[in-house]
Amino acid sequence: MSGRLLALMDLAEECPDLDELRSFLDDPDPEVRRTALSVLSETTEEWDAAAPIIAGGLADTDAAVRATAVGLLTELVEVLVPGTEFETILRERATVGEPGVRAAAVEALWRHRRVTVAELVNLLADPDPSVRLAVVGGLTSFDALRELGDAATDPQSLVRIAVAKGIAAMGDPRGADTLLTLAADPEPLVRAAALTGLAHTGCDPVAAAQAAAALTDPAWQVRQGAAIALSVAAPDFAAAHLIPVIADVNLDVRKAAVRGLAENIPARREVTDALHTALEDPDADVRAFARIGIAGAGNDSAAIEPTRKEI
Repeated sequence: MSGRLLALMDLAEECPDLDELRSFLDDPDPEVRRTALSVLSETTEEWDAAAPIIAGGLADTDAAVRATAVGLLTELVEVLVPGTEFETILRERATVGEPGVRAAAVEALWRHRRVTVAELVNLLADPDPSVRLAVVGGLTSFDALRELGDAATDPQSLVRIAVAKGIAAMGDPRGADTLLTLAADPEPLVRAAALTGLAHTGCDPVAAAQAAAALTDPAWQVRQGAAIALSVAAPDFAAAHLIPVIADVNLDVRKAAVRGLAENIPARREVTDALHTALEDPDADVRAFARIGIAGAGNDSAAIEPTRKEI
């Protein structure tokens, strides 16, 4: 360990102020600079002055220093005070340097409300998917539904998944059309995220029909998403399609089906009968949701009494 690093570690124990750390933040040794950033984050109370210094770490010549700055921008988002210099540095870093730095800069800009929706849309042209993922997070935070929908054609499946989850987080029924498009995506996890999202935007007859068809998808994640979507569909339609799913080979699919029946449409004879069947499921969570549903249908004794397998 170098003498400068030892001196910095000794100083850190005294809770140094920013002026005492400045020479270490500009030290020729990248390990000293990296440690100084960490010490600054732990000891400073001058967050308006510290913010541009931490953002400036994104432009450091050393990868470890840049990585530390990336982590601190996320960790300290609640305390950093964004000023003009902070914003200027982030805007520069959002378009230059390695993808991780660009993504961190984009995220910091939208989390501190230092970027517009139009500017985020322009950043969707970034060649790296990690940056585009950060942009999708920003569009979601701004409730930019139309612009978020434009990202649904992204070539990277992870970005399309993020779009589906973003639309679900907004819960705006107008986003259902985009989710229906994504529910036919060639990638199973995209289809699953889109179908799950329909439980938040609403599952009208068209969406319910698409979800019902997806109950036979070979990917269990898609079947699970379809069951979740149907849980908010018209009760007659939902019951008819969810009841057979309580026998699915996959635990998570069965759980989604039983939960949908139990929480939304338990007060029907055919549903109650199906929930009684689910009391024999090998999974404790499935059995628990079945008991909740039976209780909700007014048959408390049957719901509370444990099955033989649970004794």
